[in-house]
Amino acid sequence: MLDVFNLTTGKFETFLLVLVRCSVILFMLPVFSAPQLPRLVRMGLGLFVAFAIYQTVQPIKALDLPDLVTAVVSQALVAFVFGYVSYLVFMGIQFAGEVLDLQVGFAVSNVINPITQQQITVIGEFELAIATLLYLVTDSHLLLLQGIGGSFALVPLPFATLGPSVITSVGAFFGQAVLIVFKIAAPVSLAVFVVNVALGLMARVAPQMNVFVVGFPLQIGVGLIMLIVCMPLLGAVLPGLFSEVPRQIDTVMRGMVLAR
Repeated sequence: MLDVFNLTTGKFETFLLVLVRCSVILFMLPVFSAPQLPRLVRMGLGLFVAFAIYQTVQPIKALDLPDLVTAVVSQALVAFVFGYVSYLVFMGIQFAGEVLDLQVGFAVSNVINPITQQQITVIGEFELAIATLLYLVTDSHLLLLQGIGGSFALVPLPFATLGPSVITSVGAFFGQAVLIVFKIAAPVSLAVFVVNVALGLMARVAPQMNVFVVGFPLQIGVGLIMLIVCMPLLGAVLPGLFSEVPRQIDTVMRGMVLAR
């Protein structure tokens, strides 16, 4: 049947491996992995990207079944590392929003997202939405699509190895994602902390004052005002963070090459 389409076993296996890597990456990438995007659309996009990249990949020799299974697992592993590194920035942004919810007092107002059926925090979801819009405006998603094609040049088919350097790099980039939390949440958290200290001093000076009644709305008001004031900082900080993602992915992919 393959001969009818002038498709050898090696070419078919090559396309299969390309499809596995592209599909898993797209199911993890920011924007493309959003539940709002229908699953069939993501599958179709994976087929389209895989077919486009397949034209540029050197076909491999036909593999027996055990080697083919190993190759499929290897491509899924490469795609998982690729997608995880690319999503670290968004993980840091969302966690920063959740920290702000905790500081301001919105942590108790978790709601159920009707799309993902998961609990979300108000500011965390807002920060993630702003980051997603900036991600699209700066064309960072196009850079990641280019990175998918470039990954086949850095980590050729059919096999890949996850070495110690890859784990070290991923750990370092995870630490940078944690640093993002402090960069985004620090101004608002510092302002709320100053308010809490002031309320504590007022409670010592005027014990008859109900600090909880006065402090809760004051804390929310100061937190929201600082959030509005610091909003332009996201437009200045996030594009730089997004531009670092391709470099991080390149570092991880080259680590896989060195580990082979």
